[in-house]
Amino acid sequence: MHRIRKSALFSFCLLLIVSGISACDTQVTDAAPSSETPKVVTESSTKPSTEPTQPQSSLEVSSSEKTAQTKQAVQSSFEPVKATPKKVKVFFPKNPQSGQDFTYVEPVWRTTNSPSTAQFAIEQLIAGPTSQEKARGLIDPIEFKGSSNCGKDFTISITNGIAKLKFCKSVISGGTGDDARQKFSINTTLKQFPTVNSVIILDRNGRCLNDQSGENTCLKKAEKLTTESGLSIDGLGSVKINMTVAQASSVAGTQIVPSRQNPNRVCDYYKPANGPEGVTFMVTEGRIATVEVETNKITTVHGIKVDDTESTIKSAYPGQIQVNRLLNSEKGKAWVLQPSSFADKDLRLVFVSPNGETVSRMIAGKVPEVNYAEGCLDVRPG
Repeated sequence: MHRIRKSALFSFCLLLIVSGISACDTQVTDAAPSSETPKVVTESSTKPSTEPTQPQSSLEVSSSEKTAQTKQAVQSSFEPVKATPKKVKVFFPKNPQSGQDFTYVEPVWRTTNSPSTAQFAIEQLIAGPTSQEKARGLIDPIEFKGSSNCGKDFTISITNGIAKLKFCKSVISGGTGDDARQKFSINTTLKQFPTVNSVIILDRNGRCLNDQSGENTCLKKAEKLTTESGLSIDGLGSVKINMTVAQASSVAGTQIVPSRQNPNRVCDYYKPANGPEGVTFMVTEGRIATVEVETNKITTVHGIKVDDTESTIKSAYPGQIQVNRLLNSEKGKAWVLQPSSFADKDLRLVFVSPNGETVSRMIAGKVPEVNYAEGCLDVRPG
């Protein structure tokens, strides 16, 4: 009977629980042994809870909160990424160094957020040095005159390691020195970028800037020195006076190597390793001082060659030739091409004639080395 009453009581409590009444909770727990009574879990209690509210787990975030988080993530993904400022070098000539060595340039730093760093660098080169930098001797390598034929100062493109810079305004030049300083400022500035191996510089008409030969040699594939290389007051072909031996080797397409040594270690003779024959470079203090040509297979940019006469020379260079007596010779003459601009005042092109009638060798170079009668033997250690 006792068991029957307990069972009836248990059934009555279950009925109350199903009806939403929980007063029998205690009785249910006590009504049967734990080994026989199934556990009943209610979803809620009529009594207020005294336990502190537990924070929601990451799995219990409401759908509205999830939506808000999703929107925030999407918005964040579309926020513009701030550009990292880049430091770029700009190379300017400097006085007095660049007056003697046309290849001499010094770098200054500029900062930009522009992705077009090469274009920015040329813009800064055109803008020129600041007043503080000018006070240190830095000078403007590029000056314009006239209007643009493309709506801006220049255009630039980089393809397969070649940077092609085309000016849209006329570039002012005072002569060979200015030409060289412009070239080296631009080349050195652009070659700091790993995407640039070589540089082509064009004028507003698409011709090679300052190309006195008129052959647009900068647009031709770079070739080593040959008998087609023209001699001018500032060098032979791409090899220019005041270049280091390493620089000359780089632009010549062949190594410039020792030819014969001189006891005076201030001066040495070099030659192109793979020709052309009959070409010798005098090197003083590590830089090319003169280039000497003793073959009639090479001409000047105006067509003069070994074996030509005085009248032919004067015809090619009207009003520019000075006639000097050749030292240590009764009949010998030296026909000297005088520079046409102040920037080239330290350069000469000399046509040597021991018999006073025809040219036996041509020498281009800087003063005083170009005037040495005995070459390196005339150089005195400083």
